[in-house]
Amino acid sequence: MCVVDGQQRLTTLTMLMDALIDVVEDEGIKQYYRNTFIHHPVTGAKFRVLGSNEAFFRDLLDDKYPTPESDGQERMRKAYDRIRLRVKALLDKGGQDYIKEWLFCVSNMEVLQFVEPNEGKAIRMFQSVNDRGVPLAKMDIVKSLLVYHSNRYLQGELDAFISEQFGRAFRSFSRIKRLAAEEGYKIRQIDRKDFGEDDVLRYHYLSFSGDSFGVVVGNFWVTSEEVLQSFLKPALQKLRAEPDRLKAFISFYVLDLAKFFSAFEELIAATRTDKQAYLLWVIQDLSTTLYPLVIRLHLNGWLGQVGNGDPRTLMEIVEMTDLRVFKIRGTNPQAEIFRITRDLHHHNVDWVLQQLQAFCAWGMPDAMMVSRLSDEDVYRNPAVQRMLLEEEVKVRASLNVPGLDLSEIKNLVGNGLTVEHILPQDSGNSFNPMAYGFATSEEYMQYVHRLGNLVLLESGINSACKNHAVEAKMSRPNLYLASSLRAVKAVAAQFAGNAPFGKSALLNRSKKLAEMMVERWPIRYQ
Repeated sequence: MCVVDGQQRLTTLTMLMDALIDVVEDEGIKQYYRNTFIHHPVTGAKFRVLGSNEAFFRDLLDDKYPTPESDGQERMRKAYDRIRLRVKALLDKGGQDYIKEWLFCVSNMEVLQFVEPNEGKAIRMFQSVNDRGVPLAKMDIVKSLLVYHSNRYLQGELDAFISEQFGRAFRSFSRIKRLAAEEGYKIRQIDRKDFGEDDVLRYHYLSFSGDSFGVVVGNFWVTSEEVLQSFLKPALQKLRAEPDRLKAFISFYVLDLAKFFSAFEELIAATRTDKQAYLLWVIQDLSTTLYPLVIRLHLNGWLGQVGNGDPRTLMEIVEMTDLRVFKIRGTNPQAEIFRITRDLHHHNVDWVLQQLQAFCAWGMPDAMMVSRLSDEDVYRNPAVQRMLLEEEVKVRASLNVPGLDLSEIKNLVGNGLTVEHILPQDSGNSFNPMAYGFATSEEYMQYVHRLGNLVLLESGINSACKNHAVEAKMSRPNLYLASSLRAVKAVAAQFAGNAPFGKSALLNRSKKLAEMMVERWPIRYQ
């Protein structure tokens, strides 16, 4: 018998009974309760949890201290630890008699049981009565809808398959959230409380092709609710009169959804071993509008491929697209990216390359990119850290110094990688902008956040630089010169003992960096 509603309560009660039994000294009582409520030597376990969690649950009850592999297993372990501590407190408080009283009370609890042999109906009934104020996620409703159609129109043939594949998807998402929340590897777009499985359900919809089934994917602004109501329900209703096609569609959709979640997990896991992945996801913080495209490209095995006439991989082209259009320009052309994502099923790597290049030529041509990076405030632009890291690459190459490897970049991020203003952010205190070539304080404020006035710096050194004049920051051994970053040392070396870093130097550096970025991320290689 499978439990539709009540799994958490039964899991918790089983762990409580197990913890109480463990501290009972009377072997006869211990054996009776264990055989009756935990594990009978002939009939086996009295209560099992689903899927891969079952082995973990058994090891937990057997005091084998298993390592959690998902958020659910981690919560289970924490709950069991808490229960054991409470049971120990009960034992300390009242001794063996108190524990036996607890065992008697828990074992005599009454549970209301309602049996429904049809799994599809059971799930629908659960949806109807689950009105506790916590709505089901759309992923859960999609799963129950698919099970219902399997149960009613396919004699339950796909019930187990659907449950298995959705279990895969949920486990992948748990790992995605855990990986994206780890210090040094945080991904801001994913490490949000409101980022859930339903977001990935929507990304999958935006990259899904149902053409072979006559199922049309609609518009890019779709919500997870509309994926359910405007896409999946009509598709299933359209196909349910043809069992073979319904079976083929459900099988294809569910397997593709599970693979999509797995591909997403692989991309995030790659930030641990691949510097390019780390730069794209952690440093650059890839726009979520590009998630469906990137995940589908990875699932197709295309991200690492190159197109004709361009030595860059599609992953590098995506990086360039995100940096130019979504970051530097600060726009979000969802419709065009959705078109490319939707249509890539009918094309190849070369086509995707050409489409993204054309998109960048439209959204951020070279002249506009140089102008924005040279003449506009960029301090708050999300591309700043990524661009200044590229300056570090160039400076190291000019010195024949090895580039930053993944572990060095990760350590910089983990210890606090900040953007420092060479000239201070305000003209207050003792800073006199006119001494550095600015006509007035008001004019200075028009230039202070330009790219040329920004450098990367470790947070500890950045804090130590406060209230120091620019000359002191560039000359004192505990400030810029103490940094492990060659780019900030290069700035200090250039202006040490020479004309002070002022308006002219700021403008020249802005233009030089802007041209460097266009050269580093060209739309097309000539």
